[in-house]
Amino acid sequence: MKVNNGREVLVRKKICRMYLLEKKITAWKCSYVLCGTIFILMVFVIHMRFNREFNIETVISSTGSICQGRRIYMYNLPEKFNSLLLKNCSGQIVPWLNFCPHAQNDGFGSAIGNHSGWYASDLYMVELVFHRRMMEYPCLVDSMESADAFFVPYYSGLDALRFLYGPEKIRRSEQGAELVDWLEENGGWRWRKKGGADHFIVTGRTVWDLCEVSREWGTGLLELEALENVTVLCVEGRTWVTREQAVPYLTSFHPESVEEVGKWRGRVESAERISLFAFVGGERKEVGLRQAIIWQCRNSSRCDFLNCGEIKCSHRPVAVMEKLLTAEFCLQPPGDSPTRRSTFDGLIAGCIPVFFRNDSAYQQYTWHLPRDTDSYSVFIPEERVVHGGLRIEDVLDSYSRERRRKMRENIVGIIPQLIYMNIGASRGVLKDAFDVSLEGVLRSAGQASVTVP
Repeated sequence: MKVNNGREVLVRKKICRMYLLEKKITAWKCSYVLCGTIFILMVFVIHMRFNREFNIETVISSTGSICQGRRIYMYNLPEKFNSLLLKNCSGQIVPWLNFCPHAQNDGFGSAIGNHSGWYASDLYMVELVFHRRMMEYPCLVDSMESADAFFVPYYSGLDALRFLYGPEKIRRSEQGAELVDWLEENGGWRWRKKGGADHFIVTGRTVWDLCEVSREWGTGLLELEALENVTVLCVEGRTWVTREQAVPYLTSFHPESVEEVGKWRGRVESAERISLFAFVGGERKEVGLRQAIIWQCRNSSRCDFLNCGEIKCSHRPVAVMEKLLTAEFCLQPPGDSPTRRSTFDGLIAGCIPVFFRNDSAYQQYTWHLPRDTDSYSVFIPEERVVHGGLRIEDVLDSYSRERRRKMRENIVGIIPQLIYMNIGASRGVLKDAFDVSLEGVLRSAGQASVTVP
């Protein structure tokens, strides 16, 4: 009996051990399943977040689903429409003009020493930058049949030089005629199907240079009937012409990485704003808004004026940024036309823009600037300054420090979409001016309904 009792005890102990072991195994299995489930959920969340913030420059196969609706065909134009113009940069197009330095570094211009990501960029080179970036676009396709949009890499702004200033001025109404002939011959049914509505070109000039605004100025490029449906990305458009979409001017900041963007944003946020407002620009002979602004600025101890008649501001980004980073507000009157490059110089410096006309920004850069204009800018009607005796300083003084802080915070948030990042830069989920522009083009192309038999 004792033996039997001993064996019974041993059996019971073994059963208990096996039970506990089974419990441990079950618990381990449960933990494993739980961890696996959590891991899958994390992957799913990251996947969804990635897709929500997806930027069209992510490196992917042009045949992948991620390129659905984003495929672009780029025409291989004869070199006379683009690269030959660059080869003739040293006085061959216009005898007195050498733009070779501006065409360096894929259109960014010469690099500024000891300032990574900064260049002496010329505002007219944006068409070069777009072309170079399109060469790296991951959803380029070789087949016209599979394309959602079509890019015509014509350097219209550079080609316009010979019609505006050169010996061919007498034939300025003919700009683009050769391009149209080439497209008619080589574009096939895709060029004719929607009448060019799914095609786009880019120019570094305002549209006023490319349409005959008077007997003395403007080419006939945008007056050509064959191009009337083509989307034109320009630095300034006619606000009543829907196919003309303004994109940001080329500033001098072209960072090479997301980290450089982050560092610059940090500097903008921490900058000491010692001036209430500033104006960067040249004087004009005619009496009007600009002269009224300069007079008020010179007569205020809280305004900083950088006279671009004394230094060439367009290729001196360091001097310009030093002024803009130390001011709360930047005055942005019209330049030679309603818009001006200084608007974007000021924005990337975190300087709150003060506009005096709706067509200086609000009606132009609808793809790149917030719809809520009060969230990032101040509007003062031009006539109130010129004829109403309004003191700009009084208006700006009415903005509390907290309101200025929030406006600047909004500006810092959109800096990436106002700049053209360096070729091959690692952008992650950041969308720069090029990315935002392409998304707009693809939306327009998808909505195009013009059909030509």
